[in-house]
Amino acid sequence: MRFPKYEWQPTSVEIAAAAGLDPDQVERFDHNTSPQSTEWAADIVVEGSMRLNEYPAASYLELRRAVADFAGLDTDRVVPGAGADELILLAARAFLDPGQKAVLNAPTYPLYRIATAQVRSEIVEVEAKPPEFGFPVDEMLVAARDAELVWLCVPSNPLGNRPTDADIEAIIAATDGLVVLDAAYAEFTGDDWAPWVDRYHNLLVLRTMSKAFGLAGARVGYALGNPDLVNALDGVRPPGSISSLSVDLAIAALQAPDHMRSVVGSIREERVRLAGGLQGSGLRVLPSSTNFLLCEVGRRAGRVAEDLMSEGLVVRTFSDAGPLGTYLRFTVRSPRADDRLLSALQRSLS
Repeated sequence: MRFPKYEWQPTSVEIAAAAGLDPDQVERFDHNTSPQSTEWAADIVVEGSMRLNEYPAASYLELRRAVADFAGLDTDRVVPGAGADELILLAARAFLDPGQKAVLNAPTYPLYRIATAQVRSEIVEVEAKPPEFGFPVDEMLVAARDAELVWLCVPSNPLGNRPTDADIEAIIAATDGLVVLDAAYAEFTGDDWAPWVDRYHNLLVLRTMSKAFGLAGARVGYALGNPDLVNALDGVRPPGSISSLSVDLAIAALQAPDHMRSVVGSIREERVRLAGGLQGSGLRVLPSSTNFLLCEVGRRAGRVAEDLMSEGLVVRTFSDAGPLGTYLRFTVRSPRADDRLLSALQRSLS
């Protein structure tokens, strides 16, 4: 049986070679990663490299404790994973059986659909309508009532918007199934989901160290939920999918969150400036509470993306067959990188 496959963009080295550029000239506006380097991690990696002959502790108890302290929860409400991506796949394995129904609000992160298909469950898509792509709460409530699992991306990737708390609570209350709330961008909205985990027995919250914490290359995430949900995830979790180096980095970052908060503040400020520049280039910029901006470019979107790629600027494109075929998504990077993007955009659009 064939399953849908996640489509990867070319690597920065491949893009540089095709454009005749040095790899250092490639700027990734497509991954929603942090523009800040991880120079602080060097000493941690050197020290941890002395123990690479041993497996990491399969329980990841120290990582659970660091997450629990950061979130203000007990460790029995925490389960780690190799990024939120692994936790999405594990949630589908743990909570969906063949033929059962999972609901999502499209357009959204494609891995929810892939994870659902891999366990041979049925996907019900509730579409947000262009041009505003507002959250279709009434349709979601109807679909959620007889669903075993509801995938919610809050705030939304790729849209950048966020349902209201009242809408989220209504969906949680409407279903007897599980609501998996992917909060990959929660630090940019200031969302604290720990009280919700205590309040709702059928809510599983996924978090990642890849975005605000700037550890995308380390591949560390965690889920928050009641102990029964955590135990179910632990039952399908592989024993050592997070490397010991990644664990060390994640613990260090969680124990010094002020650095992350400072980076988030600078990205929020730069988001406002970048949005103004994109609007000044004639693009319609959708409101965003994340570290990226979704823009309506029109039928020239594919050509513009190719022009930018030729200069080493990689942006997120979407299928022509879907509702975002005329849109491009831009990650907020450093002011210098963003200025380079705006300059290249003006050349392409002129």
